[in-house]
Amino acid sequence: MERIGKYVVHKSVQTTGYARIVFCHDPDLQIPVALKVFAAKASDSDPLSVPQWLTRFQAEARALATFDHPHIIAVKSMETGTSGRPFFVMPYMAANLRFEIGKDNVTEGEEKSRRLPLARALSLLKQTSSGLMSLHRRGMVHRAVKPGNLLLTARENGQIKLADFSMVKLPERNPPLPDHWMGDTDYCAPEQRESATTVDARADVYSLGVLACRLLTGTLPDLSAGAVELPGKFSELLVKLVRDATDPDPAKRPAHAGAFLQGLGQVPVEAAAKPKVHVVPMRRVPAATKAALPIAGE
Repeated sequence: MERIGKYVVHKSVQTTGYARIVFCHDPDLQIPVALKVFAAKASDSDPLSVPQWLTRFQAEARALATFDHPHIIAVKSMETGTSGRPFFVMPYMAANLRFEIGKDNVTEGEEKSRRLPLARALSLLKQTSSGLMSLHRRGMVHRAVKPGNLLLTARENGQIKLADFSMVKLPERNPPLPDHWMGDTDYCAPEQRESATTVDARADVYSLGVLACRLLTGTLPDLSAGAVELPGKFSELLVKLVRDATDPDPAKRPAHAGAFLQGLGQVPVEAAAKPKVHVVPMRRVPAATKAALPIAGE
């Protein structure tokens, strides 16, 4: 039975640039947990050294541990295993947002891209914006807002937990980061692709705008075409909010996630269709027939 520290390993589920996510069982509390285990290896092709990656790993754990927010994943502790590798412990989450919307740019099979109903999409966007607003108030920028980093508390109508602070920008004393952006660019602001070290909260707002398009239409927008234009079937308030959020010029976007959240609050949600009630008229009983009917109890 493999263990990491006291935790009994069930399975590894994901490997990131410098760590792996492992689902485990806490034998003391008798609950499932998720461990993020430091796993950087020395490589000449790697943009950062192992000590630099370790600095980022520790910064991620400490940044997450400062929050007590309903839409940000919690960190319970940071420990060191018998192998000498550090890890931190988080609550187990049932899935990430890709479980609901499928994988990007997949057209067939169980993992094909899917869009969400308006009410669900707006709810998830509000939850994500709320979590990001808490970061932005502290001068932090997440820089990696995408479906894989949005965990769900349940597979049916789960709540969002913003995760993966590995690339978080802190207000001061930032850990090392390569000159070029690493990782996905499908949700990435144009200025972040050029210089990830100089971005502010508006880079996360851009990602929120792209995410909104993905949830509402089931497809990723063509970011080379400029600001994202939702189809006309959506309310003008929502169309304008997404257009403004994805403007290539950061100065024209909402200033932070709180402003984006405020905009979402003004978008009308379509009323649920009321069930149709079919009224069947009752036939009147002729008086002669009534007289012939038996009286209850006779």
